[in-house]
Amino acid sequence: MALSERDELEETALPAVLVRRSDLPVPLTHPARSFFGGLPKLPPQLEWPTADVRANETLETVALTFVAQIDLADVPGSGWSPLPKRGTLYFFCSSVFVGERHPACRVLYSAAGGDAYPDRPPPPDLMPLGGTDGDYQVKWLDSNLDFHSKIEFKYPVSFRLFRDFHFRDDAVGGELMVEELCRALGPGEPQEYDLLQFRSAAKYEKDEDWPFNWLLIVCVVRSVLSHIQRDLKLGYYGKPLTDVATVELNRVRAGAIAWLERCRTLTPMDDVDPDTKVSFRSWWFEVVKTYEKMDGQVRTYTSEFAADLGNAINHTIRCMATEEVDASEDAPFSYVTNLARQNHWKTPTVDDGRRRHFRTALHQMLGYGSGPQDATEEHLEDMLLLQIQGDLAFFDWHSNVGGVLHFWIDRDALARRDFSKAVATYECD
Repeated sequence: MALSERDELEETALPAVLVRRSDLPVPLTHPARSFFGGLPKLPPQLEWPTADVRANETLETVALTFVAQIDLADVPGSGWSPLPKRGTLYFFCSSVFVGERHPACRVLYSAAGGDAYPDRPPPPDLMPLGGTDGDYQVKWLDSNLDFHSKIEFKYPVSFRLFRDFHFRDDAVGGELMVEELCRALGPGEPQEYDLLQFRSAAKYEKDEDWPFNWLLIVCVVRSVLSHIQRDLKLGYYGKPLTDVATVELNRVRAGAIAWLERCRTLTPMDDVDPDTKVSFRSWWFEVVKTYEKMDGQVRTYTSEFAADLGNAINHTIRCMATEEVDASEDAPFSYVTNLARQNHWKTPTVDDGRRRHFRTALHQMLGYGSGPQDATEEHLEDMLLLQIQGDLAFFDWHSNVGGVLHFWIDRDALARRDFSKAVATYECD
């Protein structure tokens, strides 16, 4: 009797492990043994890996971005997993993903547990997230001054078993995938509108909740300055700036610098008084109006300011969490819950399963993995060490939800525990 398509797909099932991150980051001192971002707890005999990375057509030798640490004793799979039963894996990668299908990477292994050593301080040649002047750098961070321009926020992770199936764009496979994920993660929450993504400047103008501390003001002002400096330097796509545009840009620049000077005398996490809130929102919206008048004369689109503000709010809440500040009390509740919600498992649709692309980023170890292009097919004979999908756990260099970073290793190399053979792929839709 011929097998049904469902039965055939069932026969392809492989045990795999979902990697679930915390909703909000934690201080670097948090005792997690398995985590995304932060600093690796490297044994002294292991060096922080370096590689030649191309950014803006220049090849640079840099220390790679630390992506994740996984204590294998935390990972379920005793009896079937090909991974070592004990020890720790450390994942490093170039954070320049533009045009990099195979970003430089290194995976290190230590037989020690994930809490056996202290955090390794970052090396002086650590690459900025997104690369030097990369397209996806966070605009307001200075790589010479700001810790999080090179170091990801730290997110503890947990693990859940599930079965992965081999299919591409298949309705029956999608049904199986949805069933299995819901068995592991529950039915999911309803998809809710993201409070900050794609929000208009007009809505921010009427929102009295921001700025809620001086760090947010610093981030927003720096983002404005980054646009002004780029527009003054590059003009409008080969055309020189008009005299009127130059005058307007310098006027806005002077206002931004005045706000920064004011911030220097204040503590970043301090609250902002009501009058200053009104004054700063008025200044920010005046910047937006100024850019609306210069449409077609400068490179920056007006919508970029609202997008930057939403990202700055999320960044500030993350910073509060890492400073052991109770973000839920000291930042607007709606902003905090909005950021946390992005990591919650959303109720999947049949179409989500068919495409293997869900509204919540899925990170995993082992199994087949998912990707918008051909990496999973090309590495079908390899082992998937780690998959990280585009997720608000990371900065703009990896926030594209269509983007997927994989770490693969040849089965024989894994059997020999030769993790120097690991390779990375990055794909986006």
